[in-house]
Amino acid sequence: MQRISPFRTLDAFRGFAALWVVMDHSCDRFVAGNDPRFAHVPLYAFSLQGQLGVFLFFVISGYCIVAAAHGALYSGKTVGRYAFERCRRIFPPYWCVLILGTLATLLLLVAESHHWIPKINHPQAFETSPIYWLANLTLTQSEFNTKFENIVFWSLCYEVCFYAIVGVWLFVAKRIAKARDLAAGQLALILGLALTTFSTLIILTLGYAIFPFDMWHEFAFGGLLFYLIESKPGTVAGYSAKLRRTINVLTGGIAVLAVVFVVLSGFGMVKGIDPAHGLRTAFALGFCLLLALIRPYDEKIAASRWLHPLIWIGAFSYSLYLIHGVVLPFIDVACRKVGLDHDRYWIAFWIQVVVAVLCGKLFYMVVERHFVSTRQIKRLEEEHVA
Repeated sequence: MQRISPFRTLDAFRGFAALWVVMDHSCDRFVAGNDPRFAHVPLYAFSLQGQLGVFLFFVISGYCIVAAAHGALYSGKTVGRYAFERCRRIFPPYWCVLILGTLATLLLLVAESHHWIPKINHPQAFETSPIYWLANLTLTQSEFNTKFENIVFWSLCYEVCFYAIVGVWLFVAKRIAKARDLAAGQLALILGLALTTFSTLIILTLGYAIFPFDMWHEFAFGGLLFYLIESKPGTVAGYSAKLRRTINVLTGGIAVLAVVFVVLSGFGMVKGIDPAHGLRTAFALGFCLLLALIRPYDEKIAASRWLHPLIWIGAFSYSLYLIHGVVLPFIDVACRKVGLDHDRYWIAFWIQVVVAVLCGKLFYMVVERHFVSTRQIKRLEEEHVA
């Protein structure tokens, strides 16, 4: 089968999503601890919606992980190898940041005890229980109902579960492909993703939110989008008009059900801070529509010099996402100490963003790149040269 060409613009969206999250965390402590009027300053108002960047990540991740499962099915790669590659990509960089974050928390505790910093900059109490550390090492904080060493890691718990769900359907697809043929296995994978998404949307519409299925549909939108826009005679075994109709009907039905869910849920915020299910779902659907529209023009769009900074950040977006929660509290404190507060906090805001990006790049070079696949590194190098 033909190799599916890389969707290069996704790197720009990764960069934007990571930057938006960093912007959120570069001002949320300030806005929470000062006059509420600052929340309405356009720069801060936009930045405080940065949690929506996580749901951009979910959609992009869904597209990429389902593409990886598609490749594993066609190449004969085992489910064990699929799981190993996902764990290698996620856990070693995460463990490194977990160690750095623990050291940072201890440092903040010492600084707070000496009244060098205000308490608002202290992320949370340091814990020593075995369950706490077991959960944080394995990204099972939600399952064990424990606190996060750093709250930004909540999304990684969902990511790991999403990878596992795709892995289950990949296992089923490979068994069916072995018993029948590759086309039957491919159809099983598509139907499995669609069935899980239908079920979770119905459960959410009825008012039940069960981890991790309360956010599965946002990830699944990206996975089903992969089949919607990438299914062609040369890329999918047994491609036919019937298969195309099946994909169109499944994705269309899920889109309709998602719209119904959005209408019933509304577009509000939870406690005025976090986007509610309806808003997140509408945002994810709109993003999928945008991706579908720009896919035919991907090469031309990605070649735009205006996107180069975002594509550059996108290459180390995971490192940026991991490390920014460790470094930002220190930069925030230092800036306030020299008077960059209140009406001048916007200077501190941009200092935090720049420092976080630089630390993200450094962490990528020192740690993450050693756990990125050779093919991915080669692709990024080729794009950099171009």
